[in-house]
Amino acid sequence: MSVLTLYLIGIYLLFPAAANDSCYSDSLAWQAEERLLIDTLDLNLTGPCYDVGFYLDNIIFLKPGEAINCLTPLDQADSASARPLFTNKQFSGSPASFSFQGDYKKGYYTWPLKNDAFGTVEKIFEMAIEEQEVAGLRQLSFTTDQYRYLHPAVSSNDSVMVFSSDRLPTSGGLDLFVIRNTLDGWSAPLSLGEEINSSGHERYAFLDSHNNLWFSSTGHSGYGGYDIFVCPFNGQNWDHPQNLGRSFNGPDNELGICFPPDKQVALFSRTDPSGSGGMALQVSLNRATSSTSAMEDTSSMTISLIMLKLADPAKQVVKRSQAEPRKELVQPPVRTENPEPEIQADPPWRVSFRVQIKSSEKAESTPSVTIDGKSYTSYEYYYKGSYRITVGQFETVAEANAFRLQCKKSGFEQAFVAAFRGNKRETDPSVFK
Repeated sequence: MSVLTLYLIGIYLLFPAAANDSCYSDSLAWQAEERLLIDTLDLNLTGPCYDVGFYLDNIIFLKPGEAINCLTPLDQADSASARPLFTNKQFSGSPASFSFQGDYKKGYYTWPLKNDAFGTVEKIFEMAIEEQEVAGLRQLSFTTDQYRYLHPAVSSNDSVMVFSSDRLPTSGGLDLFVIRNTLDGWSAPLSLGEEINSSGHERYAFLDSHNNLWFSSTGHSGYGGYDIFVCPFNGQNWDHPQNLGRSFNGPDNELGICFPPDKQVALFSRTDPSGSGGMALQVSLNRATSSTSAMEDTSSMTISLIMLKLADPAKQVVKRSQAEPRKELVQPPVRTENPEPEIQADPPWRVSFRVQIKSSEKAESTPSVTIDGKSYTSYEYYYKGSYRITVGQFETVAEANAFRLQCKKSGFEQAFVAAFRGNKRETDPSVFK
């Protein structure tokens, strides 16, 4: 490839709006091949968690055979040389569930708590850090209800936190919420909305040094399983999600991308959809191309900004499971001989609440379900590429939420409350108040 060609590609890379779709795609493919390297880390992971995180100049991982969170140097990852994350307390959770303030004097992490009423539910805790020791472990006050709270992502100045939760209002599964650090403490959680949250799961949030929001999702259009997405920060809020592209995403699960500050590396993991195996990966700059003229224009960019260029907002990638057109279409209810309770057709102005328990590629896949030994008729509707199966119909959120807990105890772990206006899905969060 000539120097002139490299220079022209570099111009397209810096100013993608000036390029047509074909040239933009070519520049992205070139950057993936020439600008970045993806290497598998030699950590010999054996589960149950295959994700990784970082602390100072080290990688956090789950040490094989011991299932405790350990550290290994970023520049020389090796399971054999691992040491405990902290000297005075052992942690054994998901490595990607740790998030640290910029000066590493404060951290946040996910820890499962057992509750007689709700079972084991993840909560977010805060800790103080000094000389490799932790103290002042404290559950954040807004997480004391029955909902799940996990994967905190705090900004470097501790002013903003994004996390995953199944609290209301929800778009489905685990959604992303944001809180802000005020003089009175953390603000009330606010959903990031249905442009970012999908009917699937949004997990493993991360805020880079530019406050761009990175996360993994099963609900947005992608290449299979969990894909990595990024929402660019526009100075006040986050833009719509952009898929990181097939250079990183594939049929497996891509999870927990993070960017250690002041390092030109990124970390993420790739797991088998069955959960039976996985690997940790590191993204770094390809030094062999760093001296070319095309690279000089981007030499001052952080690796997160370089990777952001790979995300193509112009392309709509459809998962194999989404062969149907992406449109909202309410399907007629599927009934059994003795439905309980009977689902009524609401007037178009009335809001009711149903408990969504699962989704399916095929229509009429689950005509009825059993909850606490009783048979219930399902109601099915088509939304964002899949058929959604709901159970029950309630006038209030409180009634629907009580039934949601029954569904969870009956094995439907991802059950959540969805609102309908008439028989059409209602996405306005205000109806849950």
